[in-house]
Amino acid sequence: SSQVEAIAYGPDGILENAKRGALLIDMSSITPQTSVDLAKAAADKGIRVLDAPVSGGEAGAIEAVLSIMVGGEKADFDTARPILEALGRTIVLCGPHGSGQTVKAANQLIVAVNIQACAEAVVFLEKSGVDPAAALDVLNGGLAGSTVLTRKKDNFLNRDFKPGFRIDLHHKDMGIVTDAARNVGAALPVGAVVAQLVASLRAQGDGGLDHSALLRAVERLSGSAS
Repeated sequence: SSQVEAIAYGPDGILENAKRGALLIDMSSITPQTSVDLAKAAADKGIRVLDAPVSGGEAGAIEAVLSIMVGGEKADFDTARPILEALGRTIVLCGPHGSGQTVKAANQLIVAVNIQACAEAVVFLEKSGVDPAAALDVLNGGLAGSTVLTRKKDNFLNRDFKPGFRIDLHHKDMGIVTDAARNVGAALPVGAVVAQLVASLRAQGDGGLDHSALLRAVERLSGSAS
């Protein structure tokens, strides 16, 4: 949030220098309240704003198949759609300003919990003497299947944690969703535990690894870390 505020406000910021009627599309992942405040400040300057964070990871960006969750006015959304369609496949106006960020926070919650569940399953399978590659194939064909499992399967099996989406960034996002949930009175018991596991990885020097490195946290807890 601080980076967006730094470039939006102040004498050298966007709001002081953009023309009236300009449309600012903010595709960062920040707190919903920051987006709401930015939209209000921009409106005072005659500048339109959309919050439009994305999901799909590095692969989704390269393939231009991102999901883009948008908050703002419908007329501005319609204006921006051709630009957004060059970047993504699923593009949805989720509600007023801040809604895109709220949906992105929910996305990051789901992804983190899903990765954690997959990581626990891998360790359970391996300790039980089951071939994890075969097991993940059949699991991914049923109700347990997910985009996370499809995209992160090889990371788990090969212990390849070259960063696509870093633990450091997911740590930031888990802070956003837990804070936002507290503000609206929503309980996130499982999410809170996963947020702590993400934080523990970061504290142990793994912040630069891909978020599939949650597997390392499970291995350490299970006494099987290499």
